[in-house]
Amino acid sequence: MSSKRKSQITNTNGNGSDSKKKIETEYITRNKRINDTYKSTIFVFSLFFISSILSAIYNRILDCDEYMNYWEPTHYLLYNKGLQTWEYSPTYSLRSYAYLLLHAFMGRLLNPFSNGNKIILFYLIKIGIGFFTSIAQTIFYRGVKNMFGREISRYTLIFMLFSPAFFLSGSNFLPTSFSMTTFMAAYGFWMLYQSSSTPLSALSPNESSNEAIYSVFLSATSVFMGWPFVIVLVIPIALNLMIRNGFLKVFMWALLPVIAVFIPMILIDYQYYGKWVIAIYNIIAYNFTSNHSGGSQLYGIEDWPFYFINSFVNYNIVFLFSLLTIPLLIIFRKWSGSLKNLTMVSIIYTLCPYYIWFGFMTYLPHKEERFLFVIYPFIALAGSISFYIGLNILNAIILKISGGGAGGSDIKNKKKNDDFKLKSKQQQHYNVNIYHGFVNFIKYLIIICFILLSVSRIYSTYVNYTAPFNTLTHLNNNVLLNGNISISNFSKNNNILKSNNNNNNNKSVNICIGKEWHRYPSNFFLPNDNNEIEFNLKFIESDFKGHLPKPFSTLPNGTAIIPTNMNDQNKQEFDRYIKPNECSYIIDFDSPTQNEEHYVNDTSNWKVIYSTKFLDAAASTSSLYRAFWIPKLSNQKNVYNNYYILEKI
Repeated sequence: MSSKRKSQITNTNGNGSDSKKKIETEYITRNKRINDTYKSTIFVFSLFFISSILSAIYNRILDCDEYMNYWEPTHYLLYNKGLQTWEYSPTYSLRSYAYLLLHAFMGRLLNPFSNGNKIILFYLIKIGIGFFTSIAQTIFYRGVKNMFGREISRYTLIFMLFSPAFFLSGSNFLPTSFSMTTFMAAYGFWMLYQSSSTPLSALSPNESSNEAIYSVFLSATSVFMGWPFVIVLVIPIALNLMIRNGFLKVFMWALLPVIAVFIPMILIDYQYYGKWVIAIYNIIAYNFTSNHSGGSQLYGIEDWPFYFINSFVNYNIVFLFSLLTIPLLIIFRKWSGSLKNLTMVSIIYTLCPYYIWFGFMTYLPHKEERFLFVIYPFIALAGSISFYIGLNILNAIILKISGGGAGGSDIKNKKKNDDFKLKSKQQQHYNVNIYHGFVNFIKYLIIICFILLSVSRIYSTYVNYTAPFNTLTHLNNNVLLNGNISISNFSKNNNILKSNNNNNNNKSVNICIGKEWHRYPSNFFLPNDNNEIEFNLKFIESDFKGHLPKPFSTLPNGTAIIPTNMNDQNKQEFDRYIKPNECSYIIDFDSPTQNEEHYVNDTSNWKVIYSTKFLDAAASTSSLYRAFWIPKLSNQKNVYNNYYILEKI
């Protein structure tokens, strides 16, 4: 064989070997990247889940709507006993039972771990809700990281992890929380889809299409099963996907949630209401049509600053940052760092749900804290972008003042700036480290301030408002012994046992609430009935003159039976009340300024068996000390009165 031919063979073999090594190297690198991504994702999820567990245990029920419209009917689905609001009357049918069944199913799965205690089950369900919130937060974080970069994603992680906003919303049993969770995951998948590359792309050639499908499915589920008004926020995703993929393909994707979620919801509601119902249409019609008077405004209106104040309390300085994001992007584009890789339109488009929703909700007269839940992730993202740009601007200003030039977006790049002229290389490194250290000091100072304000807010809500939970827990576990008592236990005080209205020989223990009707944490905090005693929640009259729920029918088709004395005008119905002398126990908060009777002073009929401190918000005039816990000062400035369990003598 000629030497020329041998040389060709040698070169060919060499090239083949190099190509093989290159493929192997790329394969190893890709697998390492996937493995690192998997580990970091699990770590981030763990952080979010720990936060969610703490929220589930220590967060209070924010709104009476949560216990009345969700915990109570779920208790009924699990135990055939609970309170029914007018929204669940077949006459109005504003709420879907499908949403309740998800949580009732979770309750049945978790019940073996509750040791027969419904309070434990209550917290386990909240932890379950928090578990899914944590998954959604992790997906959103991954989307932010892929689209906006590592630094902004880290800030977003910190702001979501420590914010009172997520602590107060992430474990709540509310459609607004459900929509926040599903919509957050939907936008996370959408951002992954928008990104040029993702960790999952190495695993599946159809990954980007899958992420788009997940985004459509979760967006639709957020509307169908959660809070239908968030359809406003689905529009940006829908338009973007239709532009990129065509109307027909997106329409086909949208059929999946219609078949898997919407149609089953209609069938479930038919089963429970005894008629064909589209609950999401009914609730929209109730709020936005003139077929009735009042609508949501019957439950209170607030002035336009309400959401600004509320958002500051729950996101403090991050909320202020979030208001500056668009101006900073426009004015200081030069210092936007890695954001320059994205078009201005794509950034604003990603953030538009925040600004659209905040403006829309501010315009509506009826305002509640939970109405903003759905945009909490976007406040964190917008605040992170502003924080990132602000640090870059600070870098540039410091270098400009020091004579280092106009500067760029990253302090590390200043070392290569031609205008950064120093007398010696050692002096250059020294000054760069000084400037870099100063910017880091400002960065960590702001983050620490955010965390301290957040912890202060969270601790304030726990200290000031946890009394109803502690009180009912004590009653259930220490007084009523979780239902493990009999008539003989009350032999020393027969006045506690009352006759009931059922055709049996059982006695009734009536736990009564008056003006505290809106803070009662649900029948999960009362024992199940036993063979001798029924444990019943009862209302006694107070200054509240609105509409209260009544017990569901215990008949097999109880949800389909039209209850008497229900109305959609928030008008008082007097069949809800019993007389105080018919009560076994009264749960009451006693304030010197109340108009209602001071039952605690009626020592001939009632005795105190438990008391704990509770914030008297009306008497505590400082909003600052109510909203944030400031050591020593909050105790001095706030007014606390007693939350009681009173036992019939």
